[in-house]
Amino acid sequence: MRTRTGILCALIVSIGVYSPIALVVLLVAPLAASATTLDSAIASSKYLLIGTGDAGVVGTSTVVSNFEVGRNSEAVPMGGLSVPALPGNAATVLVGIGGDGDVAITNTDGTINFSNVDLYGDMGVDCAGTLAVCTDNGGFVSNSTFTGTGLALTSSNGLNGGADLSAVTAEMMALMIEIPALTGDQTLNFSDGLWDTDLTFNLAVGLTVIDITTNSNDLVLNDENLLFNGSAGAFAIVRVPDEANFNANNSNIIIGNGGIGFNNILFTSFKDDSNAHFNFNNTILNGVAFWDFSAEGEIHLDNAQGCTQLMGAKINLNDVRLTNCAFVIPEPATSSLLVLGLAGLAAVASYSRSRPD
Repeated sequence: MRTRTGILCALIVSIGVYSPIALVVLLVAPLAASATTLDSAIASSKYLLIGTGDAGVVGTSTVVSNFEVGRNSEAVPMGGLSVPALPGNAATVLVGIGGDGDVAITNTDGTINFSNVDLYGDMGVDCAGTLAVCTDNGGFVSNSTFTGTGLALTSSNGLNGGADLSAVTAEMMALMIEIPALTGDQTLNFSDGLWDTDLTFNLAVGLTVIDITTNSNDLVLNDENLLFNGSAGAFAIVRVPDEANFNANNSNIIIGNGGIGFNNILFTSFKDDSNAHFNFNNTILNGVAFWDFSAEGEIHLDNAQGCTQLMGAKINLNDVRLTNCAFVIPEPATSSLLVLGLAGLAAVASYSRSRPD
């Protein structure tokens, strides 16, 4: 074991609101524990992709075109992926077989469309409805395999109709009420919606609830690294405002190597329309989940690699290599100390921790 220590050099400025241009570091004292506690997401955590939409409303609930889920077979970044270099304190992105790419289609009228996909998992695709509806009797699946055997993804190999997904649905219904009721600890204000700097969140133990405001603009992350760090007991839920889509281009949303878990960070959207609420193009995602609680919104990833979990009415993926980093609900939440540091600026949070060589 070895210990790495830093020196506190922090500028403390207006409590509660952070502007990425004007402010360097913000320290927020822990608040009282939220009166709201969160239900578990144990049943949901088994699935990398959870499509909740009705095909009559969203069209196809879950579309995956090209490459692999439950496995990342290429070095980071994969060929054709143009992103900033990962920072030196980023956690390692798994390269290999996760075996955790299972998919849940929770609506009995939900459907899938898989093309040129290798799925590595335990169950495969679990559909609450019949396979006749969910897959058009296999017509919505082409040139795709299950569990790395080279055998086709079929009704006898990884496509499962009539699955009991009531526990997954119950968890998400409860969390749809509970997450908005959580007391916020920190507000990040992007008046024009532009998240235009590398940013590191150093989280203390507990659950930090972070709210974002954008003055009714979309939240846009371009050519940046967004990194969450902390110890194993540090968690964060980031609530994107109801009026904003979150668009990320040529950017990475990742965890650090300070001990924080791969199941500790969650972004949520409750925007009530059919837009792409999370719309990411050329991204590395590692240790961060994205849940969209709308009835018709979309999560869209084009050219993405890493470890995440996606839940939404419509999931649309193209050219992806993804494993499962499901958000795991922490013990009854207490707010935590949040330190935000801008990369490249001389404001360094003091810490002392041990990690393996």
